[in-house]
Amino acid sequence: MTSDPAPRQGRARKAIGHELVRRSFLFSLSIILSTLVGVVSIPVLIGQLGDTTWARLAVLQSIAQFLAVVVGFGWGATGPSTVASLAAADRKGFFATSLLARLVILVPVLAAGTFIAALIVGVDPLVAALVSLTAVAPAAAAGWYFIGTNRPVALFLFDALPAILGQAAALVGVLIAPSLLMYASCTAAFAVLGLLASCLFVATRSADGPWRIDRTQSLRGLLRDQLPGFTATFTTSLLTTLPVVIVQVIVPASALPLFVLADRLSRYAGLVLAPILQAIQSWVPEAGREHIASRGRIAMLVACGIGTVGAIGMITCAPWVSPLLSQGAIVIPLLIAVVMGFGFAGEAISQVTGLAVLVTIGRSRELALSAGVATGSALLGVLVGTLLFGVPGALVALALTSIGLAIYRSRAALRGLAAQGS
Repeated sequence: MTSDPAPRQGRARKAIGHELVRRSFLFSLSIILSTLVGVVSIPVLIGQLGDTTWARLAVLQSIAQFLAVVVGFGWGATGPSTVASLAAADRKGFFATSLLARLVILVPVLAAGTFIAALIVGVDPLVAALVSLTAVAPAAAAGWYFIGTNRPVALFLFDALPAILGQAAALVGVLIAPSLLMYASCTAAFAVLGLLASCLFVATRSADGPWRIDRTQSLRGLLRDQLPGFTATFTTSLLTTLPVVIVQVIVPASALPLFVLADRLSRYAGLVLAPILQAIQSWVPEAGREHIASRGRIAMLVACGIGTVGAIGMITCAPWVSPLLSQGAIVIPLLIAVVMGFGFAGEAISQVTGLAVLVTIGRSRELALSAGVATGSALLGVLVGTLLFGVPGALVALALTSIGLAIYRSRAALRGLAAQGS
């Protein structure tokens, strides 16, 4: 006796047409193009600048991303869920107030960060300033606002597209005149253009209420309210910035490109998760408190599925993709690929659970606490692992941290969702 395929087909159509799937697909367009341009840039930059200079550029970019987290001050973590829960008339004012605070932070952070980055990496301060500006400009822009208000097209046009065009222009420039200054000048110009365009777009959306600065709260009070989200993103950024600096200081220069490529591939794999996380951050809270428990559990299941698929893909692809991207200069061994795969799975679960579930159910402090403990443990592990075992030791420490963070946040989220449902 054969079963009727109609119910199964109906369930499949329902799943494909689910709002979360549709929204994730729309957000993924930005990520796909950004990832493709980033992957293509690896062999071009290695071929034009050499693998050692490319690795130093990657270290500089890691430091710049850390500066971007300081400028963003947690709005990237808490902003999407917060703005999704606001009345439409209050949204633009919320963004305008955050923009003022972030611009106040941007100037001193950019100045101090440029000096520190140039000193650590040993590059021209102008190059360090331009690379830093490339990273911090989007942190002051409206990317998180577009995520929270479910505007994937605007996210692509004003967040992803400037970065894509800047990277493409930089690669053409490097082919003409191979230098870090050429590369950094092109990416910085388009990053600033994206910042200006995104703010102008938000300012002209009449449906989001008036453009006004909230004067009822001081700047200090506003930043104090952002501390849980900032602490979580700040400590997480330490986890992505300092390991490569530690490895650069300890290992021989010839071994640095292996760690940088493994780190870069892990980040590109993480971009697969980004559109789903962006969709979930607005999807979980927007239906009201009575649906948060069920939607939160669905979000966690989705994260587990993405983590599993991504881990398998990492283990399978990294060993043969690495020599292809590096023009044969760098090969990632299978055992390192396995470590990277488990690390990605932990990252997928911890990110979705933390930023989409814990924030929504009002447990940002647990998000911040877990990020702080994980960062301290990971940095100590990277230091010890690198001293004892070199690059493999550093990668194992990072993977174990991701897995531990995923377990802790999942338990905290499940307890919180149970309380929501009761």
